[in-house]
This record gives sequence, structure tokens and C-alpha cells, in this order.
Amino acid sequence: MFDMIETGPPQHVSTTRSFYSAAADADYMRTFSSRHQEIENQLRLRMEEAEASLSTMREENEALRVELAEAKVKKNQLRAAFMRRRGGTCSGLPEQVDDTFIFGYRCCMKKNGIKRDTPSIPPSEEKKLHEKPAP
Repeated sequence: MFDMIETGPPQHVSTTRSFYSAAADADYMRTFSSRHQEIENQLRLRMEEAEASLSTMREENEALRVELAEAKVKKNQLRAAFMRRRGGTCSGLPEQVDDTFIFGYRCCMKKNGIKRDTPSIPPSEEKKLHEKPAP
């Protein structure tokens, strides 16, 4: 009655191609999976190295803090010993600066022929100053 005419490849050929395609896909997935495991392992190693480095840095930081605290104590001890030998306190230093300033001011006065500490204003200038309105 009706004759069937096959126009495509035989059924077993397409099945074989499907099998090879599935096998290739499986190989690709295995390669993909193993590659990602390698990347993950590398990232784990880098993270462990970073954590080890961080702990080392923290230890060094703590050691430096202790060293800084010891240096501050030593500095304060040296300052106290210096002040004891000097016979004064730290408040004596500004007095020394003030004395130096006054000495320099007096030398400047002597050098420029100024005899009094307050400037003398001529009477005509003094009137102008009094008449001038205050700002």
C-alpha cells in the first residue's frame, strides 16, 4: 500500500552522533569542572598566604607599639632627669625665650638711639589722633 521512503540518514547513524556529542559534552564538563577546582585551590592558597601575612603584620605591629610605649617612657624619664639636673621645670623655657626677646628689643632700641620704651608723639600728631573717630 504505502511504501515508506527514508530520506534521511539511517537511525543508527543519528544515534551514534548523539552519543559522540554527549561524550564530548561530558569531556567538556569534566575539563570545565577540573579547571574551576584548580582555580578554587589557587584562591584558597592565596587566601591562606594572605592570612599568614596578616597575622605576621599584626605581630610586628604589636611589637612596634610596645617599642613605642617603651620609647615614650624612656623619653619622659630623660626629660625628668634633665629638668632635675637643670634645677627647673619645663615652664622655665618660655621665660628664657621672653628674656631673649627683651634683650633683642633693648639692643634694637640702643642701636637706633631710642631712649624710652614708649614712643614720643609730637603734639600736632597727638591732636590728630584724638580728633580721628574711632573705628
